[in-house]
Amino acid sequence: MKRFWLFIIFSFAVACTGVIWFAENQHAQTVEARKRTATERLGKLRAALEGQLNSSLVTVRALRAEIKLSPNISNARFNALMTELITQDVPIRHVALAPDLVIQFVHPLKGNEQALGFNYRESQAQLEGVQKAITNGDVVIDGPVELVQGGLALIARAPVVLENDLWGVIAVVIQIDELMANSGLSSEQGVYATALAKLNTVGDREFQFGDPSVWKKDHVSSDVSLSAGQWLLATAPVDGNWVPKGFVYWSIVVFGLILAALMNAFMYYLFYTQMRLRKALTIIDEQASFDSLTQLHNRRSFIRHLNRLTDKAAKYNHFAILFIDLDHFKEVNDSLGHDSGDELLKVAGSRLRKELRPEDFIARLGGDEFVVVINRLKSKDVIDQLALKLNNALNKPFALSHSQVQTSCSIGVALYPDDGLTTEQLLKNADLAMYAAKEAGRRTHYFFNEELRRRSEHQSSIHNRMRAGLKNHEFRLVYQPIVNFSNGKVEKCEALLRWTDDNGNVISPAEFIPVAESTGLIHELGQFVLEQACADWNLLQSNDIHIGLSINRSERELNDLNAAKQWLECISQHQLPADKVTFEITESLLMSNKQRQIHILHYLRSNGVKIAIDDFGTGYSSINYLQRYPVDYLKIDRSFLNHAPGDRIQVALTEALLRVARALDIDVIAEGVENKEQWEFLQHQKCDFAQGYYISPGLGIEELTRFLKQWQF
Repeated sequence: MKRFWLFIIFSFAVACTGVIWFAENQHAQTVEARKRTATERLGKLRAALEGQLNSSLVTVRALRAEIKLSPNISNARFNALMTELITQDVPIRHVALAPDLVIQFVHPLKGNEQALGFNYRESQAQLEGVQKAITNGDVVIDGPVELVQGGLALIARAPVVLENDLWGVIAVVIQIDELMANSGLSSEQGVYATALAKLNTVGDREFQFGDPSVWKKDHVSSDVSLSAGQWLLATAPVDGNWVPKGFVYWSIVVFGLILAALMNAFMYYLFYTQMRLRKALTIIDEQASFDSLTQLHNRRSFIRHLNRLTDKAAKYNHFAILFIDLDHFKEVNDSLGHDSGDELLKVAGSRLRKELRPEDFIARLGGDEFVVVINRLKSKDVIDQLALKLNNALNKPFALSHSQVQTSCSIGVALYPDDGLTTEQLLKNADLAMYAAKEAGRRTHYFFNEELRRRSEHQSSIHNRMRAGLKNHEFRLVYQPIVNFSNGKVEKCEALLRWTDDNGNVISPAEFIPVAESTGLIHELGQFVLEQACADWNLLQSNDIHIGLSINRSERELNDLNAAKQWLECISQHQLPADKVTFEITESLLMSNKQRQIHILHYLRSNGVKIAIDDFGTGYSSINYLQRYPVDYLKIDRSFLNHAPGDRIQVALTEALLRVARALDIDVIAEGVENKEQWEFLQHQKCDFAQGYYISPGLGIEELTRFLKQWQF
């Protein structure tokens, strides 16, 4: 019984506390609501203030634009322009023009006659403001400044620069009292009082306007952009109370005590519901850490785990990351469909997990990429044996629902701390090692080493040098002619990018193009090639030479329709007919079957640009692709001709490609024509076009002009 009454007393005390808290909370919420309303009102006042200031700055910018058009502006033109710009609702007191920093124009002149002839260089205080505007290169607002005529004003100054030479400055005096009046501040009355102040560097009010009592009350404030320094706009109730504690407050307290039992039950219900919600959120968070397809950890969980390991290096001492990528997974997706690909990923994940210890960590990063973390690493031999086991597990046939496939994997290994101390370094280096395993022939594993580090650093160096080379104009274009067999004329030239750095070193495109593609710099290089080729085409036109241009486009450039629109705009701006332009793309783009890129190709072709498939026959693509995608030309890779016509296999392959192209109404360009025998062979086979050193190597634009005049005529 005693415990029961203790419980009753305790519950009542808790209920009373809850009721008082609720009443106080309701009061606080009402106060906050009033403050939000006042803050919204303050926002409108601030917008009005800044809007008035920006309206004044329109005069500065309009006048600066006028002077740039007419540097020798007349007094009549100046006054006419000011009469048009300065209206009654703009708080501008006067505007002054100071060519060569000497005031020669003032509007209105009346009352400001003494300003004429004022030299800013003779006033240190004024000169500092002018120099600040000149250094900034745009409008700079200073103030408040006490005017000789009385009152405070802001001074907006803007430099006027003509062809890198300083013409002078524009000064606009904005009266603060008019600025406040036009914004509705000076007329603020009723429930709220409002004040505006400028704060100095220590936070004290340097200047203040409006009702000074606002700052002593519980007020809300907002920063205002008027000039240099910090401006504060504040408002508070006139009587200092946002919400007095009246009838409503005490009613809540009284009725709250009556409903204490119900409130306790309700609070218990809320507490119980909150506990269930927290438990549900915990489950959701756990689910968010796992891949829904394979039920392995996902990238987020892996990064979190690896961060913990690197933070606790002393505990784990050494560990290894195995970056696993399935070989030829894309071909499975393309040939069997995504459902089969998903099934393959689930089985692969299950096989990998079975080969690991319970304490090892495995995750799917995305796509066909898995990662394994081996803790407490003792030797590289252990990882070597584990990598072999994992590859053997994935090399066994996969019996999927509708088919059976055979695959393998490439594994890259990075060790902590030898190969990196951070999550980013370790993952990057393991990824590099995985690509090295793919380059080594796949179905193997590769440890990150100094050679890969040097290769990575070399690629980074190439990337940085390319960026500098673009700025220093180290890149240039050469053009290799393409001859039409039917008439013997050069109908187009392929633009080829060449790079000679500032030390005279010639860097091969085979070295710098892959780096540009992997780092994204290919977009800037591609834009340079397009613009330079268009400009060179105009030079050929001026020499009465009318040929087309073939320009290479990287697969990575064909990801954005807006970029394609910019290419067409660039071509149009140079008055180069679109049907004179051929964009060459690699065969791998057709193999990727990316709908966005295919849509871009159709868009380009619908606007007149022709499409050529470069190095055709070197990939694994099907001839069926040629029926589905917009293709005008096939460029037979030089490897099909290097032993022709002596090699009967090369002859047969070339004949087959030519027959297929004719059936699909696609013209063929043979690359790498090096000798007369190859030329005559292609001519006999009725190939459409030829390109190669037998005709000409790549030529600069001047050499090309001379060559074409000799060849064509």
